[in-house]
Amino acid sequence: MPLRDALASVQPYQPARPMGELQRTLGLERIVKLSSNEGAFGPLPGAVAAFQAAVDGLNRYPDGGAVRLREELAGRHALPAGQVVLGNGADELIRLCAVATLDPGDATVFGWPSFPSYPTAAGCGGAEAVPVALAGRDLDLDALLDAARRPRTKLVYIANPNNPTGTLVDRAELRRFLADLPAGVLCVLDEAYAEYADPEPEGPALVREGTSRLAVLRTFSKVYGLAALRVGYALASPEVADALNRVRPIFNVNQPAQDAALASLAELDAVGVRVQHARRSREELERTLAGAGLLPEPSQANFVYAGVPDGDGVRLASRLLREEGVLVRELPGFGAPGAIRVTVGSDEENTWFATALRRVMSQAPARSVVH
Repeated sequence: MPLRDALASVQPYQPARPMGELQRTLGLERIVKLSSNEGAFGPLPGAVAAFQAAVDGLNRYPDGGAVRLREELAGRHALPAGQVVLGNGADELIRLCAVATLDPGDATVFGWPSFPSYPTAAGCGGAEAVPVALAGRDLDLDALLDAARRPRTKLVYIANPNNPTGTLVDRAELRRFLADLPAGVLCVLDEAYAEYADPEPEGPALVREGTSRLAVLRTFSKVYGLAALRVGYALASPEVADALNRVRPIFNVNQPAQDAALASLAELDAVGVRVQHARRSREELERTLAGAGLLPEPSQANFVYAGVPDGDGVRLASRLLREEGVLVRELPGFGAPGAIRVTVGSDEENTWFATALRRVMSQAPARSVVH
């Protein structure tokens, strides 16, 4: 029994088994992980050097204001540093937005299928989580707006691009949505995959233009290759930034993470190469999935969503492909049990996946086993 009644509706995070343990259990020579939307490449050289240089200071508390990183981000996005708030990954900021806005009995709305942290954040605050069905694979902004007008709705989450479907909201439609949103509702634009999109979402521009009750979330976990360090940030209106800082834990981003993130921002050319790789590779993944008989959707992120013909995405992901040494994401927790989500990997990992998928879909059970 949970300690608070509200937690009965919250599903705790179920971590995957460690890769090494899973590899030994399955008797595989290797496992290719394409399940968590991590960047295909590791940290940038400047980030590695900055992280290593920070080791001698581990006996000191980190800069609780993350001054240098926030100032650099503020300059990049042409905003005052006071409108930049750091989080322990964008996921912490998703939770902090709920803490800052929701009282028990309030409501949060979000498209569905989408990222499961949204209903979790609502439930932890004792608020009602209101999923709004997508229109096909796109967010239905009209339906979201109708839901946001319900009494006691205080928060709207919009993933742009959406996870897991990879779709991007039309810019003009998003502006119309924000203009029509009730004044007392906070809109959180979760742009975790923004760098991969073409065109890139304009969330920062909306903040610069003075859109009130708005928070735009970005992360260093994807294209910058820093998922293990947990660095995300919010660009927000002054009112929202103030509220987030009131509920933000002190020292929530450690110093090596701050330093590595700051160094990453200087490597513009290398980041551009990674973006081009993801854009090219996601199109190749779409062709691979379609060629194997799945139903992929065009993506604006570093992953591809694909419907499974027999409607059993769990079986394909957690049994058949896993036994081939490939991890992709099954999607019941995202509201899409009949689909899988495949992260863009390196060229070699993408080839490995394509070979494994062809074997599975042709029901050829051959696999590489440790002797």
